[in-house]
Amino acid sequence: MAAKAMRANEEFFDLLAGDVFARLYTSFPEPIDIHSDAITYNDALGAQDGFDDEPERLKKLYRHAIQWLQAEGFVRFGSVVPGDEDDETFCDVVLTSKGLAALRKMPESLTGPGLTLGDKIEAAAKDIGSDAAKTSLKQLVPYALGLIKTLF
Repeated sequence: MAAKAMRANEEFFDLLAGDVFARLYTSFPEPIDIHSDAITYNDALGAQDGFDDEPERLKKLYRHAIQWLQAEGFVRFGSVVPGDEDDETFCDVVLTSKGLAALRKMPESLTGPGLTLGDKIEAAAKDIGSDAAKTSLKQLVPYALGLIKTLF
């Protein structure tokens, strides 16, 4: 079996933040608990050969992505509960009004009635293992975060 590719932290961020956004957008307004290893339970991600060969690194980056989204005001959570080894659970995670507003954006370049950024991120996160979904998340997440001003 060939070694899996190791991606740069920045390249991972859009995929990890997209997964967090998709989970929270789906459950909104109900808060959910997110475990630091939740990203490894995304079936499409786990099944893809060549994603990353360090699960511990992936969990660490997932935790940092959640913490960054909280520090920037896109999500909030009640507490962080340490688990076994290097695992943590973020309790009562929910989108803030800023996070929800970001995902409710309806750029003209998205086709279809009522399609929001959240809808597109949610769909891409379900297929996060595909190159098309990764490309979409790398464009959609920075736009939602306000890091870029134009989409596509």
